[in-house]
Amino acid sequence: MGDCMAKTTLSTGAGAGSRGQDIDSPVSNQSNQNVIITAKGGGIAFAGNLAVYAIRFVFGVTMARLLGADLLGMYSLSLTVVGVVGVLASLGLSAGMARYVSIAIGERNEMRLWETIQVGIVLPGLIGLLFAVGVFMLAGPLSIQFFERSDMVAVLRLASWGIPLLSLLAVLEGIAQGFKRLEYIVYETVAMNLLKLLLSAALIWMGLGVMGAVAAHVIAQVVAVVLLIYFVHRLFPLNRPWGLARRRVREILRFTLPLYFSQLLRRFSGSIETLILGAIGVMSGVGIYATVLNLSSIGIMFHNALQKIAVPMISDLHHRGKTEQLQQVYRTTTKWGLTFNLPIFLIIAAFAGPLLAIFGDDFVAGATGLTILAFSTFFNASTGVCGSVITMTGHSRLTFVNSLIYLGVNVLLDLLFIPRWGVMGAAIAVTLSGVLINTLRVAQVWALLRLWPYDVSFLKPIVAGLTAVTAVVLTKRWLGPMPAILQVVVGTLLLIGVYIVMIVSLKLSEEDRLVLDRLRARLRTVGGNRVERSQV
Repeated sequence: MGDCMAKTTLSTGAGAGSRGQDIDSPVSNQSNQNVIITAKGGGIAFAGNLAVYAIRFVFGVTMARLLGADLLGMYSLSLTVVGVVGVLASLGLSAGMARYVSIAIGERNEMRLWETIQVGIVLPGLIGLLFAVGVFMLAGPLSIQFFERSDMVAVLRLASWGIPLLSLLAVLEGIAQGFKRLEYIVYETVAMNLLKLLLSAALIWMGLGVMGAVAAHVIAQVVAVVLLIYFVHRLFPLNRPWGLARRRVREILRFTLPLYFSQLLRRFSGSIETLILGAIGVMSGVGIYATVLNLSSIGIMFHNALQKIAVPMISDLHHRGKTEQLQQVYRTTTKWGLTFNLPIFLIIAAFAGPLLAIFGDDFVAGATGLTILAFSTFFNASTGVCGSVITMTGHSRLTFVNSLIYLGVNVLLDLLFIPRWGVMGAAIAVTLSGVLINTLRVAQVWALLRLWPYDVSFLKPIVAGLTAVTAVVLTKRWLGPMPAILQVVVGTLLLIGVYIVMIVSLKLSEEDRLVLDRLRARLRTVGGNRVERSQV
């Protein structure tokens, strides 16, 4: 019974990402199918990311209002330390799961798939538990000697138990990604963030303060791990004999170890600003920077959604030598990333002050840093999935080198700018480092694979964006007297409205029309089914 279910699952899992595909079909039909798959998977992931961002926005406002900048800084700093160690415990196996699960499904190799899943669950779980004990024991010296906050010891100790949960979440999401079932990641992420919001508000209201917020975070992670295990079990039943899968360990680690170090370096690079701000005793600055960073990340949502669906496609297309189709996926995802992110960047740049005023007067000081970080996010999305192309085409060592370069530049700029300019210095360091490394990645993809992400169609969103921001600038003096939240709402509606009108008037590309035609057909089908059911 179990074997039968597994074979059915393998067939379905492959079909989830390639239904209707035919290896012998014309390239144009196959390319169109890849565009549709990318749009469908990216749309699912984006819808989930949008819901998660809305929850996180409410969470950020709630935490800022209830805790204030100082205690919010302590909360963010504790979770940053745990986050870095959690990546250390994951061994880079998230990307390894996405790659090798996808390959095993494509080969319909049930044993290889089972061995891969075992490696992904067992190794990070055990190592994460070991590291959690280590952080628990070292919480005192870290908090008192490094961050000079004795009241942080208990907070960090409680947060440390999230380390094995973080590492398990990463690999379980990688497994679901390998099956091309992004909706499961969406369900888990939405559930975790919603539960964290509700529990944090309740526990802080009960008087537990920052300890209550951290406890809510850990409980939400436990629920998320249980959900993902359930979803993976639905894709591929786990009630079967467990073994060590020694051959698979060696194969997977050969791929993931260079990637692991690059992920660790990238995670440390993403946290170094928070750690330095905490180390120089600016705990309120940590809280402001965490808020600014979360706000600026809205622009990366769609880019991350496209990246999640593109990763297994890149691996599969490169494995089969489909270079032309790989080029189209690369260019299409880059154009969509730029098109979506440009208005988000313009909105943040125009209304940075009013946005931060929603969190409290203490946070408005981060307005310039918010604009700079928003540009960093926009530039990252505008260079496409170049990093994933490098990794998923087997150049994981180059990914490690890139991360090493990024870390070196980032740390140097952080040490130069943060003591002098605080939150704004952190934002400048992140942006300059990001521009450098993403430019380098685009050049590397061209040098290695002769793939280029841009063409003349990229001028369309740029012209639309310039027109939209001009309209906002001309009307901004009428928005000034309004309350902060009303300024943001009215200005956003105006900018996005003008942007969409310009995009449509400048004519849609072939890929855009293909996706929209499929969307209209799906809506007509859904509408027709509703009519039939209502008539019955």
